Amino acid sequence: MRTYNNLKPVAKPKLIENFRQLVRTNAEAFGDKAQFIYPENGKRIEKSFNEMYSDIMAFTTALFCKGLAGKNVAVIGDLHPAWMTAFHSVVIGGGVIVPLDHELDPEQAANFMKIAKCSAVVYTSAMNKKIEEAMPYLDFIEYFIPVSADSTGDRVVPFCDFIAEGNNAIAAGDTRFNDAEIDMEKMCALFFTSGTTGTSKGVMLSQKNIVAAANASCNSTQYGMDDVFVSVLPIHHTYELVPAQISATNLGATVFICDGIRYATKRFQEEKPTCLVLVPLFLETIHKKIWAEIRRKGIEKKVRAAMKISDSLLKIGVDNRDKFFAQVTAVFGGRLKSIVVGGAPLDPQIVKDFYSFGITVVQGYGITECSPLVAVNRPGKVMFDSVGQPVDCCEVKIVPLDDSENGDGEILVRGDNVMLGYYENPEATKAAFTSDGWFRTGDIGTMDKNGYIKITGRLKNVIIASNGKNVFPEELEERLNRLTSVRECIVLSRDNAEGNQEIVAVIVPDYEVLGEGTSDAAASMIFKEAIAQINRTLPSYKHIDRFEIRHEDFEKTLTKKIKRFLIK
Repeated sequence: MRTYNNLKPVAKPKLIENFRQLVRTNAEAFGDKAQFIYPENGKRIEKSFNEMYSDIMAFTTALFCKGLAGKNVAVIGDLHPAWMTAFHSVVIGGGVIVPLDHELDPEQAANFMKIAKCSAVVYTSAMNKKIEEAMPYLDFIEYFIPVSADSTGDRVVPFCDFIAEGNNAIAAGDTRFNDAEIDMEKMCALFFTSGTTGTSKGVMLSQKNIVAAANASCNSTQYGMDDVFVSVLPIHHTYELVPAQISATNLGATVFICDGIRYATKRFQEEKPTCLVLVPLFLETIHKKIWAEIRRKGIEKKVRAAMKISDSLLKIGVDNRDKFFAQVTAVFGGRLKSIVVGGAPLDPQIVKDFYSFGITVVQGYGITECSPLVAVNRPGKVMFDSVGQPVDCCEVKIVPLDDSENGDGEILVRGDNVMLGYYENPEATKAAFTSDGWFRTGDIGTMDKNGYIKITGRLKNVIIASNGKNVFPEELEERLNRLTSVRECIVLSRDNAEGNQEIVAVIVPDYEVLGEGTSDAAASMIFKEAIAQINRTLPSYKHIDRFEIRHEDFEKTLTKKIKRFLIK
């Protein structure tokens, strides 16, 4: 077990009671401090906590004026203060917010809005063209609300006009923002899962669910008014929305909105964040690039020796990591102290390396159906190969698999963060819960006597070996991904010509490591030897029987999970 020694104590976070109280107390506590900083039209713009509160009051009031309060409203696009304004306002007004993936094509987006019975849609400027293309399918939409005012149409009312109408109504004495009844138990948000299995279900969350997860997130971290986050993940996912937005702003942190993942490294260096919220693939890519640059400079032995010395000094309370590894941490702007990672298992070696460099990787575990937080490593109690302990709003238990050797079993969750159910899908809702009310995550893991959870894999991905044993492809993928010559991979089961099952690795080579002119035959020789070495460390039923080379990256969800169902 390792502990934090690079995060300073902060004041106890204020408790979130509901979204209306959240935005009001944010304004009272943090006032004119920047809640958001974002690039727009070539300018760097700040939006304060006071300004956000004013906009949310106005937009909520406008929803009442337009007859939209209490109705379902979609929001689609990249992260923008107006996106968050719409989110809070719809919920405060008693409606249901429906965040949608901005990569949906027009017909798909229209279909989700129809399924969700949306009466309006708020969309950022990046979505103007796509929404205009979708309009023929959206005859049921009463109002199109573009964040940029250059869109026109019979039912188009720009976001700024909503704000103006709300402000005018408030000035005339409209008090419906403050008077609106709050029902913490009813559905307030509908999230369509991206579905790496190819199916998408509507997850119904209440204010009670989201507030429970947000408070648990605040209570599990050490962030405050001095912290700066750089947002790079899609906002329509609960992982970015709850810990990185709702929780961060409740703590008084400032969020810089990155204008595209291709600019992420540049923005890190410009904005100098103290914390990042990332998915494993993003961090794995950065980790590989750091080591590739170290090897290019011919200083790997020197760096590893420095890491060993630094780790030894840490054990006696001497921290020289800022001096030893300033060039490494400069990639993130030089002030980064922690990275919150969730969404998939992460190689513990990556966590160890970053800790040696002076950056604590805080692994957590969650799922949309749990709003999404289930477990996280706490300051002072970090375990490198674990996703941490259950957060304080829920209970977790493991139901062992029949042939489990190490206590592996399905992870079950019960608590205030657990969803209401799947939208208009009672069969799926029933199947997702045990008879005594525990939510079945579909994830496989273990939990030790101190409550530390380790994720082994997904129940739906388990390969049943010929001897009846369970093989978790994620375990084999983690070992393959440690190879510098592997850009990405998946492991799956296939039948061979004789009808016997084989474990197959599909590998995308990293030609920056192998060399651009490397042939498939040469790459195959490298992978053949590497897989043979991996197999020698595993029981025979887990052996990778064969592999194949793939030349295109796997298709992924916006949270960078490989869409496994597309690989046969």
